[in-house]
Amino acid sequence: MNSPYIVAVGGTLRPNSSTERAMRHVLAAAQRAGARVKLISGPSLQLPLYQPDNSERSDAARDLVAELALADGIVLGSPGYHGSISGVIKNALDYAEDLRTDVRPYSAAAPSVALRLREDGRGP
Repeated sequence: MNSPYIVAVGGTLRPNSSTERAMRHVLAAAQRAGARVKLISGPSLQLPLYQPDNSERSDAARDLVAELALADGIVLGSPGYHGSISGVIKNALDYAEDLRTDVRPYSAAAPSVALRLREDGRGP
């Protein structure tokens, strides 16, 4: 059996944000347990606004969708903005719509974990 592939998506556009550090912590634990891991955060999330009717995708958007399609598990991390997830993360998640015709649409077979840090960075 192959080791699971865990993809973490989140943080802010600022490298090494508190949310990114929390996701790195989760991925390190997954890696110690034998998983292969990938972090998509910071500048990699600077994506054009998702437009379902426009099939053009930036390299970063194509890379994001490809990694989500391969994932056996997904970790989502977002700072708490106005009681919800950030627009950056919401936009990244919108790109999962490109998986609607995939064998595993919307990564349906991949369990997910969501992290949302309070604005003071101390956790839920």
